[in-house]
Amino acid sequence: MKEKVKRILGILITLCMITATCATTYAAETPPNLGETVDGSLLTDDNTSEVEIYNPTRGNILNRGAARISDNGNGSVNAYGAVMAAVQCDTLKLVMNIQRLEGNSWVNVKTYSATASNTGLLTRSYNYNVQGGYYYRVKAGCIAIKGGTTETQIPITSGIWID
Repeated sequence: MKEKVKRILGILITLCMITATCATTYAAETPPNLGETVDGSLLTDDNTSEVEIYNPTRGNILNRGAARISDNGNGSVNAYGAVMAAVQCDTLKLVMNIQRLEGNSWVNVKTYSATASNTGLLTRSYNYNVQGGYYYRVKAGCIAIKGGTTETQIPITSGIWID
């Protein structure tokens, strides 16, 4: 009986060792330069990055400017921007640049723009197919015009890694 137990244990140990040596392990690759800051944007492996610039000054016409970039997970990103005025303005303008980090510089890969009249809010959202293996960010120009007064804000997101 002891001989059978030893033989069964030997077979089990051998099977365990074979299974362990044949098992494939995967290590998640860390994006290059993760955690560094390039031209004001932190390089992250987050799925989204959003920034909102708020102007608390009384008498302003442009209250907030916002920008967001999100990884859609299918080889595309979503770029969102908003111009939020404190009052109804003659014109609101939004210009969004989707930028890719190439080397140590951000390069525009797609630009979207929109204009609205006689309103206090302008928002836009766009999906754009990108090439994997790069960091991407959104740089937005938020402009409010009322009478002879023009105010601007330029929110810039952190860079997010797209596989």
